Amino acid sequence: MKLAQIRQRTAYNPHAIATQKAATRTWLASKATEYPIALTLTLKQTITQHTQNGTYKRAITRADCDVIAKHFINKLNVQVYGNAAKRSNKSLKYIVVVEDGFGTKNLHLHLAIGAIPKHVKFNQIDALVKEAKTRVEEIDVQHKVDVANSGWFEYITKEVSKHNTDNVLWQLA
Repeated sequence: MKLAQIRQRTAYNPHAIATQKAATRTWLASKATEYPIALTLTLKQTITQHTQNGTYKRAITRADCDVIAKHFINKLNVQVYGNAAKRSNKSLKYIVVVEDGFGTKNLHLHLAIGAIPKHVKFNQIDALVKEAKTRVEEIDVQHKVDVANSGWFEYITKEVSKHNTDNVLWQLA
């Protein structure tokens, strides 16, 4: 069978517009070498809210995830770069994806981390993450640091839909 026949039988159309999920995965796969660290952070299920009427607990929402991720990123940058993180705007590179399992799992964040400076070794990253986590009260104790590969980017985009990439926190990338 020739390639043209295979494409015809499988309804392959090279001119078809890629779905947002496919386009996101393709783009992330092209960036895989720039983001060697994979990190999963589990979030607590409630947030303590302080208002003028008192203090109460409320369920964490997807809207909270953006603030929590940004706060964690700032704390991890300080762990890696010290005062230069604030003074000179030094930062690691991040791709952050929120996952909630369509309401069936606890909210958690998947991060791909890149631009690791040469003075930071892979075996130090777990300790840096633990220290940064202690400074963000909404992050739970569970986390996992691993080596990212192209499979990691497919995994973290499993909840990205054909027409919607809202799970990816593009403003933090």
